[in-house]
Amino acid sequence: MEKQKILSIIISILGIIIVVDNFLAEFFNIGVKQDSLVAGYCIAFVLISIKFPDILKSKLVIIPMYIIVLQTLYSLVITYI
Repeated sequence: MEKQKILSIIISILGIIIVVDNFLAEFFNIGVKQDSLVAGYCIAFVLISIKFPDILKSKLVIIPMYIIVLQTLYSLVITYI
């Protein structure tokens, strides 16, 4: 149970950092979008959620993931439309 709590905190902090980084890069042209960090986050998210299914009940883990998906969709719409 202790591993799950630590991984939940790490994945939520990393998700919040990615959300803020993408927001600054997309809307204010500050910095560079960290695509490799996002890919690593998504892989880690899937692997951790397979090993610890209860981690998906934490709002601090799920909300940044939903925001990242919305930011990605927004970026695709802006790029291709």
